[in-house]
Formats: sequence, C-alpha cells, structure tokens
Amino acid sequence: MSAFAQSSVTLYGQFDAGVYSLKDVKATTLKSGTVYGDGATFSNILGFKGTEDIGGGLKAGFDFQTDVQTNNGGSNHNGMFRRQANGNIAGNFGEVKLGLTTNPIIATNSALMPTGANGNSVSTTTSSAMGYSDFYTKNAVTYTSPAFYGVTAQIQRGMSNNIESSSAGSVSAYSLAYVNGPLEVRYAAQDRKAAASTVLSASNAKLSGTNLTIAAPDVNKESSVFGVKYTVGAWSAAVARMESNKAADALVATAKTIKQTGNQAGVAYTTGAWTLGGTLTKSQDSKLTVLQA
Repeated sequence: MSAFAQSSVTLYGQFDAGVYSLKDVKATTLKSGTVYGDGATFSNILGFKGTEDIGGGLKAGFDFQTDVQTNNGGSNHNGMFRRQANGNIAGNFGEVKLGLTTNPIIATNSALMPTGANGNSVSTTTSSAMGYSDFYTKNAVTYTSPAFYGVTAQIQRGMSNNIESSSAGSVSAYSLAYVNGPLEVRYAAQDRKAAASTVLSASNAKLSGTNLTIAAPDVNKESSVFGVKYTVGAWSAAVARMESNKAADALVATAKTIKQTGNQAGVAYTTGAWTLGGTLTKSQDSKLTVLQA
C-alpha cells in the first residue's frame, strides 16, 4: 500500500487603481489637479503560497507576497517580497511560521474594522499617523495556537540579528482573539526595541559640552490595540482603542516618553458582492473619516 503527499500552490493578489481629483492641497503650491492613483484604498499585491501534506497530521507551507506598482510597473524599494516571505509547519498543535510576516497589532486592527483588511488604507493611515506598529515583522518566529473555546493566541518574536545585542531592533508581540458567533473580542500588543543609537559630537549638534548620545529615529516603542466587533445579519459594527508609548526623538538624558492614543469606530453592510461601510478614527487633534464601497 502506497501513500502520496498532497500539495497545492495558489497564485493570489488584488488590484486597485484610479484617477483622482484633488482640491485645496494646502501642502503644495498646486491647489487642485487630476492625478493617477496607485493603490488608494487597497495595496496592489501579487502572492504565491502553497501547502503540502507531509504526513502524521502535519502540513508544510510557504507564502511570498510582493508589491505591484501599476503606475510604473515597479516594486517597493524595501524589497521584492517585503510583505510576506516565510515558511510554516502546521498541525494539531497550531502553526509555527518562520520569516517575515504581518505584525499581530496590524492583523488585529484589520480584523476589527468591518471594512478593513491587511493593506487597507484605514489601517495604513492609522498605523503611520500613530506610529503604533510596523506593518511587517522581520526575522520573525510566529506561533499561532488552535482555537480553544473560541480563543486563539498568537506569539511573535522578531529577532534582532545583531551579534552585539539580542534586543536591539527586536520585536516581541502577541495577540488574543475570542470569537463566539457574531461576537469578536480582540487584543494585541508589542514591545519594539530601537535598532541603535547615534552619537553626535557637540559641534555637530551645535551644543556646548561633551559628546551627547542622541536617540535614533528608530526608538523604543510599546503599543497595543483592543476592540470589539459584532455582526447581525448583513450588518457589522466595531470599536477599537489604540495606544502607543514611544521614546521622544531627543537627547537621551532629557528624552520623555510620548504617549499617543486613538479611538476607532466602523460599520459595514454586505449585500451580494458589495461591502458598503465607513470608518472614523480620532487621535489627539487629528481625525480621519473614510467611506468605502
């Protein structure tokens, strides 16, 4: 009697492009204009992923995902497969993934918002504005547990790859998700360490005295997101609370932790192939309103 492993490879992606009319662009001398937009709502991506049954209740897989820039045919300067570049093994114990993959905070925020998904403009803008998380974790080991009474946990460690420091540039993150019918409760947090510090001379810093250590733009950062989502028929609604605590980009001796909080609410209605909805995000003195179809 012979047994054969079963394998499959999937080619996937999404496309978003359009022509946009801009008005009252105060950051430039051009007050209005018509431009071509590449990935305004969702990022343009192309991916390859596969799985193979290796026996004993185990499956091995991989996922590679790249950007597709429709305006010039190029890719992102941060790397061809900057979105996903990982292999995994899964079984009754859960899944262990090795390689670059999505940060649990981003995945949690995306799952909470009814109109959201990884690569959605709401998640992208919120993450950039609050600086609460990088979209992807490099050098990552990620474990995702099986669901236990509706609870799924994920633990992620992004290695520093610094032979002189095991913490510099590292990321420790986790998420918890409780899903019971129409109710979802999700929480995620991370502790991200600065990759390095920069030493500037007193003359370069235009300050008197001895050399001073300046915190690099890449600073220590602790972040979290918590939210609840509820679905009734074709309707779904959610609220989320985000928090980011990071060191100021200033002299280490006088640096203070900057705390930034944000609140987010979203609602969506699904009919056939259409999802109609909106998201409101408020953080400090900023507000972002997005309507999507």
